[in-house]
Amino acid sequence: MGERERKMKDIIIAYPNKEVALRLRALLVGEGFRVSHICALGSSALGAAGEKDAGVIICASLLRDMGAGTLAEQLPADFDVVALSKNGKTEYMGNLITLTLPLDRQEFLQTVAVLVSSNFTRRKEADEDLISNAKLVLMNTQDMTELQAHRFLQKESMRTGLKITDLAQKIINDFR
Repeated sequence: MGERERKMKDIIIAYPNKEVALRLRALLVGEGFRVSHICALGSSALGAAGEKDAGVIICASLLRDMGAGTLAEQLPADFDVVALSKNGKTEYMGNLITLTLPLDRQEFLQTVAVLVSSNFTRRKEADEDLISNAKLVLMNTQDMTELQAHRFLQKESMRTGLKITDLAQKIINDFR
């Protein structure tokens, strides 16, 4: 096992369509990620998550028994959710990231890589303030909405390999 694999969180796939779930698993495993469970229900994903300290759930935006938002709210700490949605809207809420279908393969894999290798949603208050200030700088200087600024920080963090907090500090310093 490589060092990267030992540090990665497990992935749980919760998808009502078994064929899609198996294709997602094949893609992720082929890229070196560890998929521990595949299930069709949010309640099953919650049960699997209860057995782990941390992880990432990749799911449809609407499962048979609950939506991705409800699933994200009910998860233990240190879990993130990547919901795949047909509604054409990319959204971020706490520990929930919604990506639109059809998926951009590279964006999907980069998003999963960031989530499985970090404590993406569990930041210190000082880090949250730093990120909020960087978003304000971007909103005021680049005419971005808050969502656009947040997405920019995420994409740039993945592209450069910098922690999002380090990138936020760099943006704040650059615009002083």
